[in-house]
Amino acid sequence: MADQKDNSSRKSEFIEVAEKLFQENGIVDTTVNSIVKELDVAKGLFYYYFDSKDDVIAAISEKYNEVFNQMMMDQLDNMDYSTKLHRFVKNTVYSFRELNKKLQGSNDDVDLTQLAVISKEEAKEKAIQTLQELFEEGNEKNELSLDYTKYYADILVGGILELIEQNEATNKEIEFIILDLIERAGKD
Repeated sequence: MADQKDNSSRKSEFIEVAEKLFQENGIVDTTVNSIVKELDVAKGLFYYYFDSKDDVIAAISEKYNEVFNQMMMDQLDNMDYSTKLHRFVKNTVYSFRELNKKLQGSNDDVDLTQLAVISKEEAKEKAIQTLQELFEEGNEKNELSLDYTKYYADILVGGILELIEQNEATNKEIEFIILDLIERAGKD
């Protein structure tokens, strides 16, 4: 009797294949039929794991954002506040750059807009929430003096994402600009 794959392994295969086909052909031109054909499985198996192609898109976005969150939060424990804030900004810039690369198709004709919008919005919200928490921590520790921490976080994370999408500024330049703005805004 052939070994049956466990549910999470099989579901991961669907996600990996769909991601590959989306990168190659775009979301619109990748069908459920093409995904199951690539895996050489029955179409019903796809629907065992997913209700629709949109569910696969959401699963890929979730995968991207798990990686994004891990990179963004990397090595933030047991640091003094200033180092933690600098590390967070560096990690966030790098994480958005990597996410942006993931959301590029194999050529200019590949449209991943649906996946990009979902993934970037989720990543942006998580980064804003975490930066706001860091600002509030800085206020509590008298390291910063910022009112409207949510708005500052929203503007700065939005700025990071916009600069990444423009693809003109280097990571170091973006980090410098963001940290400079925080320092200027956080003074009494």
